[in-house]
Amino acid sequence: MGHQVLNAIVTRIKISKYYSISLDSTPDEGHVDQLTVVFRFMEGSKPVERFLKFLPNQGHKAQDMFNSIMKVLENNGVEINNCRGQSYDNASAMSGKYNGLQSKIIAVNKLATWVPCAAHSLNLVGKVAAECCSSAISFFNFLEAIYTFLLHQHIVMMN
Repeated sequence: MGHQVLNAIVTRIKISKYYSISLDSTPDEGHVDQLTVVFRFMEGSKPVERFLKFLPNQGHKAQDMFNSIMKVLENNGVEINNCRGQSYDNASAMSGKYNGLQSKIIAVNKLATWVPCAAHSLNLVGKVAAECCSSAISFFNFLEAIYTFLLHQHIVMMN
């Protein structure tokens, strides 16, 4: 069923022809880091955004993420030359003008304009603001410890 959904989304992307991509690193419930791949495209006059898949994170370097997204495109027969936009956070691995993911995509397709993601930018501001306050750091470390403890207790109880 998952393959059919994936194929339906890929077919819709191909029918639309032009698309933009968004790639982000996010941990799952078990704190395993993975990449999310999202496509935006038009269906008629309506913009559509579709989550395509999770990818195991091969690393946090731009080249690693570039290789991952290129493999997804290749495996699904989606042409990189039809990419017209890319949106990521402002972390240097994504946004770097010379070595970031956006620059590697633009090197392959000059029409794949990069636009920083406003939601990610706001998230980074919040993260940096929280990191400069020692009481905030202590609070969030405490919350993380509680989460880890409860997750471990849940796993023990399930076994």
